[in-house]
Amino acid sequence: MTQGTLDMDPADLLRPTMDGLADRDVLVVCTTGGADPATLGPLPSNARAATFLPHDLLLPLVDVMVTNGGWGGVLAALQAGVPLVVAGGSLDKPEVARRVAWSGAGLDLRTGSPKAARIAEAVDRVRSDPAFRTRAGELGAAMTAAGGAPVAVDLIEGLLPS
Repeated sequence: MTQGTLDMDPADLLRPTMDGLADRDVLVVCTTGGADPATLGPLPSNARAATFLPHDLLLPLVDVMVTNGGWGGVLAALQAGVPLVVAGGSLDKPEVARRVAWSGAGLDLRTGSPKAARIAEAVDRVRSDPAFRTRAGELGAAMTAAGGAPVAVDLIEGLLPS
């Protein structure tokens, strides 16, 4: 799970996610986006926290990503074929959450500060329904086929005056 690097209050998403999944037979991995992990308070026995983690190495091992809908994290998860549970509350995050749900790659919790039980229910649903992972994988494959950042740079540079 990640809550990004802006508007980072652990009580909004990180703490409720850990609390909601504390009794599950899962390993909960949390990135604080720069804040000291100590700000999370005591962690459940099945949770680990770090300031930052390399998404490209971690996401291939993940069943579902819980996020506040930051565009970078969402794209990284989709690129890795990981379905999402999104709790977007500010900036563009509610729109990103709606797009994730519309695409079939995850669920939109429709709030930036969901309750622990709601997060756990959404994680259980995404983990138990293979359609979410299938759709996330399809989107990731399409992103890879589109050429990624190098193609984007070429397209942008093509728009600039010589």
